[in-house]
Amino acid sequence: MEKTIREIIKHELNESIISIRAINGLGSVNKVFDIRTENDEYIIRLNEDRGKELEYQKEKWCIENAAKLGIPSPKVLKTGLHGSISFMIQNKISGANGNHCKPEDKAYIWKNLGNYAAKYHQAGRIEVEAVEEHEFHKNWEARLEYNLRELNEQDSLLKKEILNFEEQQSAKKVLSGLKKVQFKTGLVHGDLCPRNIIFDNGTVFLLDWGTAEINVVPHNEIGIVLMSNEADEGEFDLFLEGLGISSAEYQKIKREIEALNLLHRLDKYRWAEGHQVENIKEYEQKVKEALRSCSP
Repeated sequence: MEKTIREIIKHELNESIISIRAINGLGSVNKVFDIRTENDEYIIRLNEDRGKELEYQKEKWCIENAAKLGIPSPKVLKTGLHGSISFMIQNKISGANGNHCKPEDKAYIWKNLGNYAAKYHQAGRIEVEAVEEHEFHKNWEARLEYNLRELNEQDSLLKKEILNFEEQQSAKKVLSGLKKVQFKTGLVHGDLCPRNIIFDNGTVFLLDWGTAEINVVPHNEIGIVLMSNEADEGEFDLFLEGLGISSAEYQKIKREIEALNLLHRLDKYRWAEGHQVENIKEYEQKVKEALRSCSP
């Protein structure tokens, strides 16, 4: 991998590398490296799936448009393919990863993340032609209809006794209720947490738009924060405050958020099943947990 990184930096930036350091703990999808050259420092993200080039194009658009909204962001210098390896090169931002910040700083980070989300939720499209034709931009309602159809008598969740018939019918009722609600859609980051920020002297830089998509706002963003268990109760309240949502307003949409979380978990389960993911039981368990959350 080091040889590949040196070739990419030389070809794209015409610079020679002095040092390469792997950055771990930032997810399992991409390989991330801290690069120092004679002139500057960079972050390079690599993925051996050439199809990820499109995802990097999506991320580039999201980062650039977040910056236009006043959201502190890294600068994307290059995206592309090197052989079959997709890459994205960004300038390196000095500061600490949010996971390593003090509790009072994390509280400040969560409020800022809510404020950022309120801004980028206004974007109704990811304006990259190839992305708009791709899965990132499929109508969320199409996912709803798909998952409703899958809740049938041939459903693997029934056959494997993950859900019994009554639970399956309960899931169908919950999802059907979503069809009656007029939701707003917008840009969703999909992985808001301290791990995906750099904190530097009071500035919160937002990173990693790999899971970004157009979905229901603010419900989907709030629901993913809840499902991730990244924020404690106080931090979650600050996140809502940053979003401009009061406790009373949150209570009004809480049941809708829980129903959309069930849709999210079912959709992930169907994906994992279709891709023969080894840890399928984890997806099965999360479906059951999401359904329990929807119970009266």
